[in-house]
Amino acid sequence: MGALENIKDFRKYSNQYLAAFTGTLLTFSVIASYGWTSPTLPILLADDSPLPITSDESSWIVSILVLASIAGPIPTAWAVDKFGRKYTMLFAAIPTIVGWVLIGVAQSVPVLYISRFLSGISYGMQYSSMPLYLGEIASDTIRGSIGTLLTVMAKAGILVEYSIGPFVGFRTLAWISVVFPSAFFILFMWMPESPYYLLAKNDQTSAAKSLRWLRKRDEVDDELNMMKSAVEKSKQNKGTFRELLTAGNRRSLIVVLGLGALQQLCGSQAVIAYSQQIFEEVQSGLEAHESSIIMAVIQLVTATLSSSIVDRAGRRPLLLISTSGCAIGTFIVGLYFFLQQQGVAVQSVSWIPLIVIMLYIISYTIGLATVPFAVLGELFPANVKAVAAAMYTMFASAVGFGVAKLYQVISDELGTYVSFWIFALCSSLFVIFVYLLVPETKGKPLDQILEEMRFSQNRSLTNCCKRGKTVKL
Repeated sequence: MGALENIKDFRKYSNQYLAAFTGTLLTFSVIASYGWTSPTLPILLADDSPLPITSDESSWIVSILVLASIAGPIPTAWAVDKFGRKYTMLFAAIPTIVGWVLIGVAQSVPVLYISRFLSGISYGMQYSSMPLYLGEIASDTIRGSIGTLLTVMAKAGILVEYSIGPFVGFRTLAWISVVFPSAFFILFMWMPESPYYLLAKNDQTSAAKSLRWLRKRDEVDDELNMMKSAVEKSKQNKGTFRELLTAGNRRSLIVVLGLGALQQLCGSQAVIAYSQQIFEEVQSGLEAHESSIIMAVIQLVTATLSSSIVDRAGRRPLLLISTSGCAIGTFIVGLYFFLQQQGVAVQSVSWIPLIVIMLYIISYTIGLATVPFAVLGELFPANVKAVAAAMYTMFASAVGFGVAKLYQVISDELGTYVSFWIFALCSSLFVIFVYLLVPETKGKPLDQILEEMRFSQNRSLTNCCKRGKTVKL
């Protein structure tokens, strides 16, 4: 009976899932460019490299993409309200297409740098526009699973790079990879624009048409009126960066920026970008690329599971479990590398870090990799969602650049265990952050979430004032 109901639900929401899946092909393409480094860097660093690079150059190849992603949200925050969510996302595919082509013809390291920079622009643009689009096309009951589809597609992109990269040349891998953003561009042109954006442009006819297609029904007047009311309220305040600092939005901003920092400081990006090199140090008995492929499969399966339970289990429980698991996992892996560096015979237990890294990936993917994007689309009014998404992406990318660049430096100078213990410490501290500040938004209408966030902040202000304290948010 449950399976039958699930089939009926999927049919009911199939157009929403289709639009979300087609849109997140862009995510697939952009994150594939990040996963590209794991199978490629060992090839480029090898003695018989087709394009020799140094260890320092390898860290720049990883981190330039993240650094460039900081710039992506700047034009996106303006473009999503000027040209729409749909056309901004289509434009975001162009730099990554060019980036893959440059890798395909690259004969020098600077060309690789340029290609990574362009892919980084796409990375920043899609992460500051995609959550906005997904949050606005989804019904309340499936908004969480629609939002987490972004991460499912990201993990699928990583899996493809990990699976193909070790068996083909790095230029061939680029020519294969360029197919994905090209497919997104062609298919997404046929998807509808966000009805919220169309209402903001006073195009109620197109908004109704878009909503009818998404909901697969003709009677959408009630929901359309609710959307129209929300848009009219949002127009009362101008959507600027300054607006994010108003009393109604400050707590939401603190929450999403904290989650953005946590996504990076738990070590996930370093593990993804340098996975083959990490597994080579572990010496578990499996080939490094085999371990990386297994890890990518686990990521994809876990992300898919998370997308199906985020609207049932809730946001807070998944985040708390995820952050705690990352803290424990990175501490244990760091301990293994520490003992290894001290000359302790750890060969007999080399399976432990392999298993722990897999459990770490499960912990990360089930919560931290998926839930923040769902939360990002829920905590802000429509007039500042684009600005909030841009701020989130820029902040997370800045932190991510530090992680991507410094991981190799710290590991080379002090030891890999130091990097993993830093990740463990950061994750432990953020368990407290999630417990105290992140709200539960499961199954709640967007208007109710916004009211609860304002009420919670006002109550905190009132309580602090009663105690005679000055509050700074």
